[in-house]
Amino acid sequence: MSEHSSNGSRALLPGQVKSWLGVVAFVLVAVAVLAFAFVLIRPTTNTDRDRRTAQKALRADTESKAKALLTAPAKNPDGTYRLPVADAMAVIAANPKVLADLRKSAAAPAPSSASATFVKAEDEQMKRGLAVYSRTCIACHQPTGKGLAPVFPPIAATPIVNGDATLPIKFILHGLMGPITVDGVTYNSMMPPVAGVSDQDIADVLTYVRQSFGNKSNPVTADQVKVVRAANANRTAPWNTAELGLK
Repeated sequence: MSEHSSNGSRALLPGQVKSWLGVVAFVLVAVAVLAFAFVLIRPTTNTDRDRRTAQKALRADTESKAKALLTAPAKNPDGTYRLPVADAMAVIAANPKVLADLRKSAAAPAPSSASATFVKAEDEQMKRGLAVYSRTCIACHQPTGKGLAPVFPPIAATPIVNGDATLPIKFILHGLMGPITVDGVTYNSMMPPVAGVSDQDIADVLTYVRQSFGNKSNPVTADQVKVVRAANANRTAPWNTAELGLK
């Protein structure tokens, strides 16, 4: 009897192994099927493809802009033009002194408007300008022209006031917004457009400001204001300091 029991136990072992192997094979096949299904239906596939497409487009756009900066003329915010690299290299190669002259020019201080031929405004225009200033500007920029830091910037002895009159004409016509630094103080309040002023009013008040508070710049004419007004007749939004290249 003991021999029969022993033989019976040895006969069952291959069947158990086969059964376990079947279970393992089933599990492996199930895992493989699930993994394959996950790869097919995972939701991040389109997202990854879109991201790669966007990255490729961004690289192409960046390369295109960089190439344009290096090879095509471009206008700077201050109205000057950049020379393409190839042209600049050709100019320097033709005349090596050009580079030295450019460095010398960059190191020299920029000429101020006060050094140009100064034209004193007529007394009548100064009186009219004072009247316009008193009713439209004095509350913010104060009787001294020094403003109220850090809300209203000064207009006394400032480059914007003494520079190209086109900028302050634009400020009066349409307003100004965005940060601007004057004498080391950053101002970020908005100047609204001045309503109800004629071309002559603007010319008079800017002439008054440009020849008061320590400023010494030439008068502004109504014709100058008229040109700026006509050139921006369709504008409704205030000017932005970044848009004008101001800091």
